[in-house]
Amino acid sequence: MFLQEAKPMRQYTRAFVLVQTEPMKEKAVMEELLKMDEVIETHMITGEYDVLVVVQVKRLFLEADYDNVFNSAIAKIEGVKFVTDTNTIIGMASKTKISEST
Repeated sequence: MFLQEAKPMRQYTRAFVLVQTEPMKEKAVMEELLKMDEVIETHMITGEYDVLVVVQVKRLFLEADYDNVFNSAIAKIEGVKFVTDTNTIIGMASKTKISEST
C-alpha cells in the first residue's frame, strides 16, 4: 500500500500529548478530555504517563505549530482536574495508511 500525506494532515497540526494523572483517575481524565473539540483520541497507556491524547488543531497562517497547539489545546488539558503533568510531541512529517474517506 502506498503511503501518502492526506489532505487533512496538511490543514491541521496533530500533536500527541502524554498525560500523567492522579492514581486511579485515568478514565475520568479521558472522559473529560474527549469533551474538548481539539481532542480526537485518548488511550490509556503503560509507563511513566497514564494517557496518550491525540490533539488536532487547524493550522494558522503566521503562527508556529507549537504555539497554535499550546494556545488551542495544551493549556486546556493542563487545566483538567486530576492531570498532574504533560509532555507534548509534535511530528515533523507524517504519512498515513488511512484513506481520506475513513
